[in-house]
Amino acid sequence: MIGELCRVSWVVCRESDTRHKTQDARRKGAVLITVIIILVFLTTLGMSLVAFLFSRAVYSQVQLDRLKALYLAEAGLSKAIWELRYDVDPDGDGQGNIPRTKLSDGRFWTRHNFQTSTLTSTGEVNKVRRIVQIKYSAI
Repeated sequence: MIGELCRVSWVVCRESDTRHKTQDARRKGAVLITVIIILVFLTTLGMSLVAFLFSRAVYSQVQLDRLKALYLAEAGLSKAIWELRYDVDPDGDGQGNIPRTKLSDGRFWTRHNFQTSTLTSTGEVNKVRRIVQIKYSAI
């Protein structure tokens, strides 16, 4: 009888250990799933942040190119006004007409329309163009 009692208690002890191991495995599985969900969330958040920063960098570069193109167009106007004011035509294409001229990162050119008394200047940087037009009565 004592032998049977030991056997029975050993079986109970084994079953108790098995239950504890099963519960530990379930806890570990739940922790693993939680960690995976958190990692997926953080990865998605990180990728969104990278995409946002990249789009802001591209937008900033385009804005900078727009400003540079505007300044180049204004430089073309200044040169055309200078030609008209001092009655010179150094490039031989008509006063106020400026051929495509490279300056810094971009280029500019200006067209003079004598009939409408307008100067139209274009500045271009990285395929971004800005056009400035003035109408004059006397220079």
